[in-house]
Amino acid sequence: MSKSLQLAITTIGNLLVDNTITRDSNNNSIENIELKIPNYQRPYKWTAKNVIQLMDDILKAKSENKESYRVGTLILHKTANNYYDIVDGQQRTISFSLLIKAIDEKVKNETKNSISFLNQNLNTNPDNKRNVPNNYRTLERRVGNIPEEKDRLDLLDYIKNQCELIVVITEDLSEAFQFFDSQNARGKKLYPHDLLK
Repeated sequence: MSKSLQLAITTIGNLLVDNTITRDSNNNSIENIELKIPNYQRPYKWTAKNVIQLMDDILKAKSENKESYRVGTLILHKTANNYYDIVDGQQRTISFSLLIKAIDEKVKNETKNSISFLNQNLNTNPDNKRNVPNNYRTLERRVGNIPEEKDRLDLLDYIKNQCELIVVITEDLSEAFQFFDSQNARGKKLYPHDLLK
């Protein structure tokens, strides 16, 4: 394994609310994580169907009392400016951010969860302009269908503390793309223009 490749694990709450990666391979946390969506990233393509499926999967894991629920891999390129560009995992990261925000809006929580990741301009193309607000409204409605305040707060707690991502961090962009390519070789086929990006 390359010296520039670092493996870690993080909870959704640590990553999106606390800007921290929970623990690396030495059991140390990585602080001051500033996630960025780089210009070469594909658009946010998830639709209402995808975010509903994500929420259903989380609710199922929670109802099965899964102590931790692994929700995928996040590949990050640590830049010279100490930003962490998302090479793979953007769809999930945006969706989890929208879900936390939607739950926050539906609970009487004194302190709202601030997600600095959402402060960047996500409306950079037509897909994002359509899907970000549509998915947020879908999640808001779905959370609104949970009748009890306690159940909403329990769901928020589960998402923040039990939903986890495997994180791969590299300072070498070509290595990040190589890892991305190997991860996605079995998944949804990429179009040639996606690979060029």
